[in-house]
Amino acid sequence: MKNFEARYNDLPKTELHIHLEGAIRTQTIIDIAKEYDLKLPSYEAGELDKHIKVYGQMRDLHAVLRAFDIFQNSITSPGVIERIAWELFEDSAKQNIKLSEVRFSPDWAFHGHNLNWDACLEGLLRAKQRAEREFDMVIGYIAITTRGMGPESCVKTVDWAIRHKQHFIGIDLADSEALFPIKDFAKPILKARDHGLKVTIHSGEDTPASYVVDTIRAVSPDRIGHGIHIIEDMKAVELVKERGITLEVNSWSNYLTNAVRTIEEHPLKKLFDLGVRVTINSDDPEVLETNLNNEYRIAHEVLGMSMDDIAACNRYAFESSFLPAADKKRIWDKYFA
Repeated sequence: MKNFEARYNDLPKTELHIHLEGAIRTQTIIDIAKEYDLKLPSYEAGELDKHIKVYGQMRDLHAVLRAFDIFQNSITSPGVIERIAWELFEDSAKQNIKLSEVRFSPDWAFHGHNLNWDACLEGLLRAKQRAEREFDMVIGYIAITTRGMGPESCVKTVDWAIRHKQHFIGIDLADSEALFPIKDFAKPILKARDHGLKVTIHSGEDTPASYVVDTIRAVSPDRIGHGIHIIEDMKAVELVKERGITLEVNSWSNYLTNAVRTIEEHPLKKLFDLGVRVTINSDDPEVLETNLNNEYRIAHEVLGMSMDDIAACNRYAFESSFLPAADKKRIWDKYFA
């Protein structure tokens, strides 16, 4: 489903919601496996894709998350993580993405091979600096705390991000919201906010609108990852609007995880028409075989958003980006205004 049609590819873009761990090229996984003697179902790209990509709608979010095992095992060294980040930025530049916020979960991504978090961060920063220089884009990192790894992991991740807060623009809480409620993680998330980090929370992806309401009341996030099920409760919609919260929407991901029954039923346009600040993102482009151009295509050709509507979503992303104001304004004035 990746798309490079000029009508979408030529547009300068912002992207707020993309997971580093879900953006590893297939050939890179094969190269890493050969270098580090890792077992794979196949060492031929076309065959391996059958094991690591989600091409059709799955039963639920958890079924899709299980596809990440091979991706996780590929993160074998700080050098590898630098390569993965650089290739993501290279792929972003090919789509004319000029403002990019990239998130990753250090405890989930780095624990499989017992990597040093600080060394991995140094690799990520080298990739970022090179991409900003070579592609004239602006990039920020968000540290994810993974719910399934427990509140202690959340504390560890938040404390690490605070220690390196000059290199992070925000904190995210991801993974199964139904199994691991916001109340178990509120204290460290609020600590991150107190130390100047912005907050985005995965909520309302495969859970009812009430979960988004609980999240807003517990930690007052600046943005919500997904949040699409607020469409089921106008009080939740009004609360999101009242608080000025921006939604990071990932339409194709929501279809593949069965968060929406059909892609045509996705509420992106409905939420936009109701005045919710929605943005368009790709989530896990390699796992889900999508890219931001494809998400624009879906918004326009399937969901009926006009190109002016999509431009408004870009503006919402710029306005709600956690990146430093001067950095993002330079890019916006040069490429968007």
